[in-house]
Amino acid sequence: VAFQLIDAGKLRRDTLFQVSEQTARTWSGQGTTLWLKPGERITVDTLLRGITVVSANDGAVALAEGFAGDLPTWLLMMNAEARRLGMSRSRFGTPNGLPDGGYTHVSARDLVTLGTALVERHPRLYATYVGQPSFSWRGAEYFNRDSLNGTVAGADGIKTGHTNEAGYNFLGSAQRNGRRLMMV
Repeated sequence: VAFQLIDAGKLRRDTLFQVSEQTARTWSGQGTTLWLKPGERITVDTLLRGITVVSANDGAVALAEGFAGDLPTWLLMMNAEARRLGMSRSRFGTPNGLPDGGYTHVSARDLVTLGTALVERHPRLYATYVGQPSFSWRGAEYFNRDSLNGTVAGADGIKTGHTNEAGYNFLGSAQRNGRRLMMV
């Protein structure tokens, strides 16, 4: 959704969003995190790096609230985009994928659909944000947990994750000799 908004000119990477008290209190320190503080101002670019490199759960919420004003509006956008992409076996109840009692569900096939859309519809943003080994922010170095990046020829992302319902999971992409494969 964020890549779609950026490419449509509706969201700028240098836009600053202020972290709400509620977001910092509820999400900072939950799973992987940027340890966002109440009132802190952070760019869309940094939020996207946090989300794509380390799965920053608080960053996903801050981006959602910053653009849409609240989580329900962002989730409507996410679910509408999933339907447009043909992700018929998926629904989102959080912007970050943290366990929500089983409401959020994404099938393996739908993850391939999503990964393919990222690569094909937003190649410039994909190359900028996805598969980066690390990024620095606030004096800390954050490292990508994708063990295929840098070890498997052509591997360039996409995400690792964990939920109570699904356990550990992975959506990866690799390109060799002009052919791209998605792995779930």
